[in-house]
Amino acid sequence: SHPTIYPLDMIERIIKMSTNEGDTVLDPFLGSGTTLVAAKRLNRSGIGFELDAKYKEEIERRIQFEGHIMEQIKLDL
Repeated sequence: SHPTIYPLDMIERIIKMSTNEGDTVLDPFLGSGTTLVAAKRLNRSGIGFELDAKYKEEIERRIQFEGHIMEQIKLDL
């Protein structure tokens, strides 16, 4: 588990205030993938970068389970 997981509802509020449906959200420090999960749940596309490959499985699992599907999400690790 990543040491700094932000609350999903907080990230969703930030995304709602700063983007519109259909926009693309960029997270250059992806961590556990909370931003991509929130983007997917709010009908945004997401692009994320994480240097530490040990979080790849956690990110993919969260997007699949919490974000429902991975379509329109580009995961660059």
